[in-house]
Amino acid sequence: MNRFFSFPFAALTLALAAMPAHAVEAPKPKAPEMPPFEVAQPYPNLWYGRFGSATNCSWIDTGDGVLVIDTGATATDAKNLKAEIARTTKDKPIKWIAMTHLHGDSNNGFSTFLPTDATIFVNARATGALATSFAQGKTKAPTVIGVSDRIALVAGNRILEIGVPAGNAHTAFDLYVFDVSTRTVFVGDLVTPDRCPMLSDPDCDLKGWIAILDRLDTLGAQGLVPTRWNPAPAAAPEIEKTRRYLTSMLAFLIEKKKQNAPEARVSGELAAEKLADYCPRELGALNALSVYRRLMSDGTTRPGSAAAKPAPK
Repeated sequence: MNRFFSFPFAALTLALAAMPAHAVEAPKPKAPEMPPFEVAQPYPNLWYGRFGSATNCSWIDTGDGVLVIDTGATATDAKNLKAEIARTTKDKPIKWIAMTHLHGDSNNGFSTFLPTDATIFVNARATGALATSFAQGKTKAPTVIGVSDRIALVAGNRILEIGVPAGNAHTAFDLYVFDVSTRTVFVGDLVTPDRCPMLSDPDCDLKGWIAILDRLDTLGAQGLVPTRWNPAPAAAPEIEKTRRYLTSMLAFLIEKKKQNAPEARVSGELAAEKLADYCPRELGALNALSVYRRLMSDGTTRPGSAAAKPAPK
């Protein structure tokens, strides 16, 4: 049984918007507006939903409290998320919040949860940015646990693994959550089913990203819930699709770096590579050049400016 669902309203809106118009035809009825959120429950006591235009947030009722994974892109999205958590769990308290990374489209809604007694889980490299942000705020700072490798969280009747890459991957602050009982992994933007991975973050590191995908494979996950785009009922094929793209991109860029190829040549020759079929041409070129400008000949990348980035407020 496929317990994972796409969000039909969003897909319908996109499909209708892409249809060509014909002057000889009568005006088409307007596409239905995308609802502010859509929620699915693939397993008992586990929910995920699209809040806003494309951000997935998830929550798990552990019995005596709720774990929330990502907080939404805006205050409105976060308020809708909190209301849905209260409705579905019958007002159980939020005891834990895990942030898969600090991009605004995933966690700018965090301040709506403050003040909170919940424990916050983030990549350990993000704790300095969060501490600075909390020091500037007017509410009591929550308890924050920085994860440097992986930890087991025993929460009520659930066992969860919370892990992070050894270094940079999609960003400098990536984190995943694995629910052992349902074999569901929440991956942030490390895997984006049906959507080209974004390599434009200034701290993106392809070697680190590939390494964390290898670890995700070892979990034996069945379902996969990204922060962007639709959840997938089969985790392994989606992980492999992303890994194949990143591996091919890295090999291509290392070869061009050894040749000291100019950027125009890199973007031009990329179009002839099979990996370009995975992404629109323009996005593939953006991905390639974003990495190429920081790439060393051995495949490592110069670090970006993650330390200077503000935390979600």
